[in-house]
Amino acid sequence: MTKFLDPLDSSFILLENAGTAMNIGAVIELDFGAIADPKERFELIHRNIAERIHEIPVLTQRVVRAPFDMTWPILVKDEKFDLDRHVVRVALPSPGSADQFDDLVAEILSRSLSPQRPLWQLTVIEGLEDGRAALVLKIHHALADGVSGAETFANLFDISPDVRAPAPHNGDVEEEEETVTTSLGLMRQGFRRLRQHPELIVESVVSWGRRLFEIFRALVKVISVRGRRHATPHQPSIFEARRTSLNGAAGIEKLYHRTRVPLADAKRAAKSREASVTDFVMATTSGALRRLLEDRGETLKKDLVALVPINVRGEGDTAELGNQISGMLVALHTDIVDPEERIRAISSDALKTLGEQRAHRAKIFQDVPRVLGPTLVSFGGKIVSAFGMFDLIPMANLMISSVAGPPVPLWLSGHRVASAAPVGPLFGAISLNVTALGFEENLEFGLLGCADRMSDLAKLRDYIYDEANALIAATP
Repeated sequence: MTKFLDPLDSSFILLENAGTAMNIGAVIELDFGAIADPKERFELIHRNIAERIHEIPVLTQRVVRAPFDMTWPILVKDEKFDLDRHVVRVALPSPGSADQFDDLVAEILSRSLSPQRPLWQLTVIEGLEDGRAALVLKIHHALADGVSGAETFANLFDISPDVRAPAPHNGDVEEEEETVTTSLGLMRQGFRRLRQHPELIVESVVSWGRRLFEIFRALVKVISVRGRRHATPHQPSIFEARRTSLNGAAGIEKLYHRTRVPLADAKRAAKSREASVTDFVMATTSGALRRLLEDRGETLKKDLVALVPINVRGEGDTAELGNQISGMLVALHTDIVDPEERIRAISSDALKTLGEQRAHRAKIFQDVPRVLGPTLVSFGGKIVSAFGMFDLIPMANLMISSVAGPPVPLWLSGHRVASAAPVGPLFGAISLNVTALGFEENLEFGLLGCADRMSDLAKLRDYIYDEANALIAATP
């Protein structure tokens, strides 16, 4: 049976361009373990993944798009799947310093995944100066968000040093109808389905009209409050972000840096201020951005606005693949000098808006691509990109997210996962992504930025570390 991607998942495929590699992932360091030979270690990891790949079908499926994107893309089994194209090995030059490592990670993250193959890759990096090996894991955002991405790859890891046996193969499932595997076949199937079931046209038009009305009503509400002062006191509207030196379409080359603080200290610092860890992440990032823009000689005329993804899954939906996310615009209160006042202001705003966002269950995110349809989404994205329209009215100045990590230690092929820093995407006029992940004893920050607009990303990393530790030090 033909498996179509949902409209929101499809949008991440259709809107991708050269500078917008819509990938998410993680940078993982492994303890040396008992196996010292790098080649033997890589072969063990490779064999372990090969034995378990059948447990994660999406890793052997590729995306097929219809001519002119007349239908949503589909997932089909890659009959030429070659694991060697997805699990690769590289080595750092001596001495394998942290800066060299970050540079190599940035180069890996700058490359788009091949649309001719399943949209994921795992790169094993050898030669780190501390004797560890590392992994750079990336998967296309069309296949997973931060929550489902962790669930997708969970089967590759173990919760003890003992490598578990792979699950048994279930064999190939018989298809109830012919499965489409080509672009032209996808278009022919669409026309055949409409010819056999003309009532689908009426149903589609009614559904389209209903969603269009909801989107129109939402836009009217936003526009009507645009001119009123404090119309959205706890949450900025899509028109309130002002262009800064942080904004602009990202180029192909990216920079990546990591930093960390003790997770227990971050939780204690947040809790003592009646805030969440996400509030802590936003407040420290806000303070760091304030210092960075001062270094650039830039005076803020209005507060910075962050796009914060939020998980809208229901109870027990964590294993559901694809994207179940909404987005919340958050004022970072960068204009507030006092860090204590800043984190309390961010926390207060979040308490008043997060519940409302979750209640909508990402309706607007799903409905916009459904109403526009795949052709308009694809064509519109190319027009917006070609004319730089996102640069004129940025929806947000940057993206910030905070993800809870696994509750137990992890091992890969007998090697303990020592650290895991997250990777978030860049898109539209957003050239900076700050994502935090709570993993074991640390709160890991992963910073991805456009190499041209964020050439001082290392300075921002240091400022985030300073701001986080200042809040921790000031905690009773």
